[in-house]
Amino acid sequence: MKKKKSTDLDNLILIELMLVKADWQRTFVAEICREKTSEGVSIVRGTVVVNEGEIWCSAETQEELGKYLDDICRMKLDMRLHSDAGVTTKVFDTDFFLN
Repeated sequence: MKKKKSTDLDNLILIELMLVKADWQRTFVAEICREKTSEGVSIVRGTVVVNEGEIWCSAETQEELGKYLDDICRMKLDMRLHSDAGVTTKVFDTDFFLN
């Protein structure tokens, strides 16, 4: 059997870009990656930086992912999601968040 010759394309990783929007004045660019789970199910993962925070999400289709990212973006900007650190406790002089 012939050995497969390694090329630069074997190590190529494709990253797609998509628009995430709370509204037309507040838009952000997300990176999406497509993968298959060990069970063979296709998933799409997305990451977007919104102001000082980062949103991660995954879904089975790109349409679902877009809806989820738009909704989380709206919650972050309009409803101030995670703007309050919440309750903390000190363990060995380090704050740990209890959320």
